[in-house]
Amino acid sequence: MPPKKTSGQVVISLENIDAYRGFIVTWFADAATTYLINQRLDHNIKESLSDLCAQAKNYVESLKEADKERACSRIPLPLTGNDIKTKSLYDVCKCPDLICNENPSSMRLQPALSLEFIEYIKTFNPQITQKFLKRKVIKIEDRLHGLAVIGADITHTYTVRRGVEQEWGYAFIEVPNPGAIDYRKLSGMIKTVVRSVLNNEGSRASVLVGVASVLVLIYGRNLYENVQRSPINLEFLRLSMRKGGKKAMVKAFEILSPSGIALDISRMGLASPLYSMFSKYPKNSGPARNFVEDLARAIIVYNSLKTTEEIYKALRSLTSENIRNDLHRNYGDTWRDIFDKLLQVRV
Repeated sequence: MPPKKTSGQVVISLENIDAYRGFIVTWFADAATTYLINQRLDHNIKESLSDLCAQAKNYVESLKEADKERACSRIPLPLTGNDIKTKSLYDVCKCPDLICNENPSSMRLQPALSLEFIEYIKTFNPQITQKFLKRKVIKIEDRLHGLAVIGADITHTYTVRRGVEQEWGYAFIEVPNPGAIDYRKLSGMIKTVVRSVLNNEGSRASVLVGVASVLVLIYGRNLYENVQRSPINLEFLRLSMRKGGKKAMVKAFEILSPSGIALDISRMGLASPLYSMFSKYPKNSGPARNFVEDLARAIIVYNSLKTTEEIYKALRSLTSENIRNDLHRNYGDTWRDIFDKLLQVRV
């Protein structure tokens, strides 16, 4: 049974979820169902609630096993001033109780999960001039809220401070058939690349090439077939809050498409060394970071123009002892294997 709503209210629920795709709260919930049970979020998810309940419990148990002290105190979202009183609603450990509830109720759509809405909402009906407070008009099913919070925890990739601003980054890999692969492994490897690159101020080019290398390693020979069926997209949500502030905001929502680059990397046979480099992106500026960035840009140029000049130029720089020594300092014992595989490139 869907939760009841009072007159004039909108309740976002599993019954009408298809009408609310693209909102922050449903984006996070979609990431949760994809990760937990390999199923995209739509009205058919109601048929899989028992599996969803079990996997949500398993997810929380895995968090407790990994870090018993902090598992239930982690808040995966920047909380606004209006969220402080309801902070417990963002406790990941309490989410399974909401998701497993067989008699769902509704709650107000929480501020941290509705940053794209303004505080006052006005109807499109020209006869109604009154504005309504968001928290009094828009409600959400508690099961959906629980999914959204777990989804935020699953997709949370980095938190960095840039000057007076703190930024939270979330990454969701959208694939045509998540059940056909080990989606959790794919998601984990992509988060490793994104976190490594962006925490160390790497470029979007490095993120794109690193993620593309993951696709090759996970899909293997089935990559072409899956990409032909539907493009694979990496979706980024970036939230921010100023130091000492009480107001969070959506900084950006970006979609990167690594499919074509992944096919090129597969043909060149570079997936393994590229993943090894971008998953442990150099922490300091210097020859090693310059080489990694040059190679990423060269691969993107190759994808666009199908010219090998930039790739060979980047690889020729490995003749420099200074660059090789710095790469060895960054990658340790794995550098010899990376070096050998780079020289086996097929273009």
